[in-house]
Amino acid sequence: MLVEDVGLRDGSQIFVKDLGPQIAWRTVFIIEYLGPLIMHPLFISVLRPYIYSTSALNPLSYLPVSPSKGDVLYPPTQAQTVLCALITLHFLKREYETLFVHRFSSATMPFTNLFKNSGHYWVFSGINLAYFLYLPAMTSSSAFWWPKALDPETNPVVMWGAVALWVFAQVSNYKTHVTLRNLRPADGSTQRMIPRGYGFNLVTCPNYLFEALAWVAILIISGGNWAAALFLAVSGGQMMLWAKKKERRYRKEFGRQYKKKRSMIPGIW
Repeated sequence: MLVEDVGLRDGSQIFVKDLGPQIAWRTVFIIEYLGPLIMHPLFISVLRPYIYSTSALNPLSYLPVSPSKGDVLYPPTQAQTVLCALITLHFLKREYETLFVHRFSSATMPFTNLFKNSGHYWVFSGINLAYFLYLPAMTSSSAFWWPKALDPETNPVVMWGAVALWVFAQVSNYKTHVTLRNLRPADGSTQRMIPRGYGFNLVTCPNYLFEALAWVAILIISGGNWAAALFLAVSGGQMMLWAKKKERRYRKEFGRQYKKKRSMIPGIW
């Protein structure tokens, strides 16, 4: 862009606003996803003998849960092992997309946002989710209220059906992210176009829909674990708000060119 392109002439005044310390969006995404990416494998393996110990020297042993019985520390169940693999792959995918797929309309954000954004992932989907998903269990890690017929530990149809749902959701989510990437010019322009194609003819933000479906699969494999349910409710609710906001923005920007549809959940939201 040249000086003449923005209308500046000899004698024009330029006002500069100090935005304070900034950090690149891409850097923030890499850091925030790194937390759960590291924590889940650590909690289920390396740290397991320590964080789930009933020793009086372990401060976590005073939580209102019983991580192990006496000196017995049960190994991870099949469902817990599958959960760790899927969640780790999920955040590996996010890191890959951050590096090679996403194009950002803004180069930077305030540096202080790094702690807010990372807190959600490092604490909520990292420490909290990992600790309660991998609690030692003798046979089944499912919640007490979860229907026994749907216990993934004893019903392989539920287990592998949920894994299939997770794979479908992740592949679909990736396809929508590639579609969004191809709509944004590589030169950093903020030009917008109407997304169409796989998923986008169904709802405004199919990427959020498929993201939520992936976490529904995690909830099923966890057997209704409360931490997984809480994470799905909070993240899903936030995505619903973002989707509604984007739907309104598309209608305002494109008018009749944009076909009215649900923002995230077909027929509901």
